[in-house]
Amino acid sequence: MDNIRNFVIIAHIDHGKSTLADRLLEITGTIEKRLMKPQYLDQLELERERGITIKMAPVRMIYHPDRGQCGQEADNAEKIESKLLYEELTYKIRGVFFAVRKAVGLGHKENIYQNILEQEFKKSDLSFEKEKIIDIFHEDKKVGVYRPDFIIENKVIVEIKSLPFIGKKEKIQLQTYLKGSDYKIGLLVNFGGKDVEIERFIFDKARNGKSPRSPLESAKSASSECILNLIDTPGHSDFSYEVSRALAAVEGAVLLVDATQGIQAQTLANFENAKRAGLKIIGAVNKIDIAQSEQIRDAVLDLAELLGVGIDEILKVSGRSGEGVPELLETIVKKVSSPRESEAGINRALIFDSLYDEHKGIMAFVRVFDGEFQTNGDIELMATKTRVKAKEIGYFIPQLKPSIGLKTGEIGYIATGIKDPNKLKIGDTICGPRMCVALSGYVEPQPVVFVSFYPAESDQYDKFKQALGKLRLTDSSLTFEPDASEVLGRGFKGGFLGRLHFEIAAERLAREFQIETVHSFPSVAYKVDGEIITNPKDFPNDYGVAEEPITKIEIVAPPQFLGAILQLKEIFRFSELETKTLSNKIMVTTKLPLADLIRDLDDKLKSVSQGFASFHYEIIGYEKAEVDKLEVLVAGHLVPGLTRILPKKDIEREARFTVEKLKELLPKQLFVQPVQAVAGGRIIARETIPAFKKLLGNFGKTGGDRTRKMKLWKKQRRGKEKLKEMAVQSKIKIPSSIFKELLKK
Repeated sequence: MDNIRNFVIIAHIDHGKSTLADRLLEITGTIEKRLMKPQYLDQLELERERGITIKMAPVRMIYHPDRGQCGQEADNAEKIESKLLYEELTYKIRGVFFAVRKAVGLGHKENIYQNILEQEFKKSDLSFEKEKIIDIFHEDKKVGVYRPDFIIENKVIVEIKSLPFIGKKEKIQLQTYLKGSDYKIGLLVNFGGKDVEIERFIFDKARNGKSPRSPLESAKSASSECILNLIDTPGHSDFSYEVSRALAAVEGAVLLVDATQGIQAQTLANFENAKRAGLKIIGAVNKIDIAQSEQIRDAVLDLAELLGVGIDEILKVSGRSGEGVPELLETIVKKVSSPRESEAGINRALIFDSLYDEHKGIMAFVRVFDGEFQTNGDIELMATKTRVKAKEIGYFIPQLKPSIGLKTGEIGYIATGIKDPNKLKIGDTICGPRMCVALSGYVEPQPVVFVSFYPAESDQYDKFKQALGKLRLTDSSLTFEPDASEVLGRGFKGGFLGRLHFEIAAERLAREFQIETVHSFPSVAYKVDGEIITNPKDFPNDYGVAEEPITKIEIVAPPQFLGAILQLKEIFRFSELETKTLSNKIMVTTKLPLADLIRDLDDKLKSVSQGFASFHYEIIGYEKAEVDKLEVLVAGHLVPGLTRILPKKDIEREARFTVEKLKELLPKQLFVQPVQAVAGGRIIARETIPAFKKLLGNFGKTGGDRTRKMKLWKKQRRGKEKLKEMAVQSKIKIPSSIFKELLKK
């Protein structure tokens, strides 16, 4: 397995990941030139229409380097120089951290983790000293003392934190203490974020400028043939869970930056994620064929500074022309480590994705970490204790290609034959016949946007339910649970990672499963008097304290647009604004309610910055909110799909807009339809849709018996009242097209 290299391409959206992947496929001969098409790995029709990657795409490439060997000979000197310091001890300590996370979860106080770690270190036979006082020196003079949380085996310093994220201050502190002490390595561990964060600092790096990360030891390779397993990933933040799953299946990452745009918000987020995953990160500047020399120079300098490497280590490539791509392949072979078997004698693979096949059942996309799997061999899905025989095993070229099996380090698929989507879970471990310990898997993402879905045709409910189950196999961040509406019938409440994620899911339901849906306005999860409310219709009219999720947003843009971006605070509820300079760009950091973010921040930001601004966000907690529930009644009947939670200051404006729009969109009936917006128990906006009129002759011009006409008018009034009564009893039907029109706003 020393000739295998597993890596991902990560970048901000539209920085050319998929185009670069095309050139890699072309140069390695994976795809014949006559069959090549732009964005070859983007298989979904929606991906091609929108020009963005939505699903991660794995592919296996065979590469024959022109120079050197693929194994140990590729760069023996570099491997020896950058061998991991205290490698085995570090892995053992990291294993304890993940065991603690699995046992008690995240977000507790630091002293709780310190006490539990003390017990776990004892269980793992790791000798340690707790809060030992060590002297700190500067230029051979004692300047103070330091008491780290733990010192393991008198070699490794461990500092425990429970913060939303590890900041620059904490990193500098540990680096400074390492420089001033006799210890060479320190681990900064944070249990307060979305997952365990482990930062590794080395004293030798501070003195000699050596990289703390290195390839794992590889055995000699008798062949120059390399197996390159690439996973192309999405760039939009709504699909960050796709990226995180890909990072767990590889050893290296190519961090790509568009030379014409420079470092963007998602570039920074992807870099932090790859660093936390412990990957070897290779920096590359793309689109050098269309960028100006100054733009290329600035992008190289910025990326080198971000990665902490020399500018000569940043590669310059063109995904369109192929310039510099062979050199990138050589660098991947040299610098990305080959896979390493973690436990001998067992068979284990991590499921990082899946899809449904009508004949072969669920196809699990896997990375094999230990042992090997063969067709018709016995396998077990550990989460559900499901035992089956592997119907087919193979790899991606990028189409599915059957093979006799998969060995340690390889990436491929296993056809399970399972037809029930509930029996397979992304992040689960597939074992062979022998019992094994589950791999750590993934921390499941928490949905931030909630939308209620209903089939446009009520008799399609069962088909809709099956479609959602199959969709979740290829989109594991999607969550759903049954929901019901008096007007719209039975449906599901879906949880999504963002508004774009929700829009893509709705489109895929329509295209891949031929199910048209009606859905409510996107909403977020509120805390009302301590209770979580995800459905606006459940929001109480009278409440004590309401809290809403708050995000921390980092906006990156050219400095000339700073004024326009700051003016957005007149529309959005920005707070705690801060600005700082990033080389030739500015970064605006601010807090913003999630409800404002999912409304139309992206569109407004792109508009005021002429498309040059980008942003990344993370949820940091809840804060008190001044909000109220806006409900809409048509002909006296509540329409739950139009219920929303809005800031009190925006209620009247939104109410007026909604009733006016409904008056414009709703078809006339044979009776008058009042359209009312209600908030806080009172009607705050109203419009009336007039009834169709049936003329009973023109009495003024044609004459005729007036008493006869009066009798007909009276009969008509009684008929309209009866029609209105029947309509209210059978519930007013709101066409799905009207919901879609309202959501376009």
